[in-house]
Amino acid sequence: MFRAPSQANLPHLHTLLNDIHGDIDQIARHLGISASTLRKYRAQGQAPRSVMLALFWESTWGRMTADAVAFNHAAAHAALAESLKRQNKHLMAQIERLEAELAHTEGHAANAPIFRVG
Repeated sequence: MFRAPSQANLPHLHTLLNDIHGDIDQIARHLGISASTLRKYRAQGQAPRSVMLALFWESTWGRMTADAVAFNHAAAHAALAESLKRQNKHLMAQIERLEAELAHTEGHAANAPIFRVG
């Protein structure tokens, strides 16, 4: 249901900050907090969950997670499209067979190839 990792599965704050390119001022500006607040979080080794999640999605781990989800969805949709193509091909062949049978049933009911009575 949720794509974000639980608190226990998030990398450590220092790891996230070291993974993101840019200095503390740039990262803090991106997060919408002051650089001193981010330095305080770094010194404490922890930050609020909202900050941790924002950093996670900007890190290598977050981008890889998003890429994996996108790839899996694309693969599933491609498989579905191939399945629907095969089903469409089968149904088109069935229609051609029925139309051919219909052409050979002159003088009979139009639904004779489908419904045989007696």
